[in-house]
Amino acid sequence: MKKRIVIFGVTGSIGTQTIEIIEKHKDKFELVGVASKGNINKLKEVAEKFKVPYVSLFDNTPFSLSYNAKIFHGREGLEYIANLEVDLAVMAISGIEAIYPLKILISRGINVAIATKEIIVACGDLIKKWLKKSKSKLIPIDSEHSALFQLINSFKRKEIESIYLTASGGPFWNKSKDEMEKTNIEEVLRHPTWNMGYKTTIDSANLVNKGLEVIEAHFFFNFDYDSIKVLIHPQSIVHGMVEFLDGSIIAHMAYPDMRIPIQYALFYPKRSGIKWNLLSLSNRSLDFYEVDYDKFPALKLAYEVGKKGGVYPAIFAISDEFLVNFFIKGIIKFKEIVPLIEYVLSSWKEFKKIEELDQLEYIKKWVENTLQNKLGGC
Repeated sequence: MKKRIVIFGVTGSIGTQTIEIIEKHKDKFELVGVASKGNINKLKEVAEKFKVPYVSLFDNTPFSLSYNAKIFHGREGLEYIANLEVDLAVMAISGIEAIYPLKILISRGINVAIATKEIIVACGDLIKKWLKKSKSKLIPIDSEHSALFQLINSFKRKEIESIYLTASGGPFWNKSKDEMEKTNIEEVLRHPTWNMGYKTTIDSANLVNKGLEVIEAHFFFNFDYDSIKVLIHPQSIVHGMVEFLDGSIIAHMAYPDMRIPIQYALFYPKRSGIKWNLLSLSNRSLDFYEVDYDKFPALKLAYEVGKKGGVYPAIFAISDEFLVNFFIKGIIKFKEIVPLIEYVLSSWKEFKKIEELDQLEYIKKWVENTLQNKLGGC
């Protein structure tokens, strides 16, 4: 029988590569529903190609399809797609809005292949509570968390002392702090090893992305923050490592191609036999460096935020979401992103824990207002 799946964020980088995998495995998957926050043309293209019966666009722009499909808009559409009878959901829609369909999927016991790190960071405590009452399993799509997921599940948890996330360092790992601060958006988006969406690429350039991944790893794998380590690894071949009590280390290696961890998540707990990019280690160097926290203060800030816990990881993630959009629009400079995140974090004086989703909406509006007041309206 085919595995029935839905894809949230079908027009983005992860969604597009998920479609590539489904095309290679047409006998294994049935695409039941798709959702997107934008890019109507691409959404229509996917829907038409697979004759997807349920299609959702987050905004209210009207559109039609050549066949008989149910079309939805807004949050209601996301929630409708989450209520379909499926075997697996791919959660790759960007932003905090993804939490609403995720809650429904978990409550229904549906497994979720998840790439939306912002909601894990912002709502980690809530998600863990939901999962305790559900048969649902979250399967990480990020290459680093996929690597750690595979490694940790292959050994006895009590024998693992620490875990390592690797960071490519983006386009600035070997540049000076001054060069990094004077950069423009074209240079920021010139990632040396990965082909990703705008937000993830920008977050990778200042290591905000790795900071989000550290907090995400804490919630996924229940390691304390002192046991979660980060190394700069420019080649992006080693995606994760586990260090055992005796000091030995085992690494997960693969060619830097997101289709590999996506395919693993789609087939979990089995593996597909289709290879996308073969990794050859012949005449290849693998380099690792400590993080320069003076040049990349975002990572240090993420550790502080994670250890503080409560509402602060949500403020960190939501602030970054707004600020990346401001940077793309030319409202702020790249070097202003992290200091402004710090400003927003230091400005919060209200509740300390998120216990219901309405609080998340309040935080989002508060962050937006705080940034607009700081930047003189934008």
